[in-house]
Amino acid sequence: MTNEHAQTTHDPELEQMRPSKKPLWIAVALIAALALVLTFAGPSIRAAFSPETTTSADGEAGYNDVDVHFLGMMVPHHEQAIDMSDVLLASDVDDAQVRDLAQRIKDGQERENEQMRVWADEWGIQDDMEHHSKHIANGMFHTEQLAEFESKTGDELRTAFLEMMHFHHAHVIDMTQDEIDRGGYGPLREMAQQMVDVQTAEMGEMEEMLGYTPNES
Repeated sequence: MTNEHAQTTHDPELEQMRPSKKPLWIAVALIAALALVLTFAGPSIRAAFSPETTTSADGEAGYNDVDVHFLGMMVPHHEQAIDMSDVLLASDVDDAQVRDLAQRIKDGQERENEQMRVWADEWGIQDDMEHHSKHIANGMFHTEQLAEFESKTGDELRTAFLEMMHFHHAHVIDMTQDEIDRGGYGPLREMAQQMVDVQTAEMGEMEEMLGYTPNES
C-alpha cells in the first residue's frame, strides 16, 4: 500500500459540510438535566398548581383549601336560609305548599350544617371558619334586606320568601360546583352534589308556586 492511499485527505470544504456533533451533545445534556429536575422537583411543581391537601382524622381522602373555604362560606349561608324559613313558618302565611317547602329547607340545611360543623371540629379549622364567616357568600342578603323581609306578612311575605329563597339557592350553586370539581374530601363533595340536586329541584318548585321565574340580577 502506497503512502498516497494510506494517508487521509483533509478537505476543509468537506469538513464544513459535515454536521457538528456539539448541538447533539448539548441537546442530550439539556434533556438529562430536565429529567432530573422533573424527578426531584416534579411533586413540588404539581403542588404549586393544586389545592393543598391534608389528611383527615377518619382516614378518608384528605381535605384541602377548597373544602375549608366551602365549609366556612356554606355554614352561614345555610344559617340564613334556616332563619328565613323560620320567619315564614312563624308567620300568618297559610299556603300549605310554601310552608312544606320552608320546613324541608330548614330540616335539610340544619342536618347539613350539623355534619359540616362535625368535620370542621375534626379538622381543627375553627379559625378558618371564623375568618370566612365574616364574608358575604354568594346569594346572601344584608341585614337591611332581611329586616324588610321580616316586616312583611301574608301574600307579600309568601312572595318575598319564594323570590328571595330562589335567589339564595341560585347564587350559591357556583360555589357548590367548585367544591364538587376541586374539593379534596370525598364525603363533602358528595354532600355538595346533593345540595345542587336538592336546591335545583326546590328552585323548580318555587317557580311553579310563583308562576314565573324570578329575576336573579
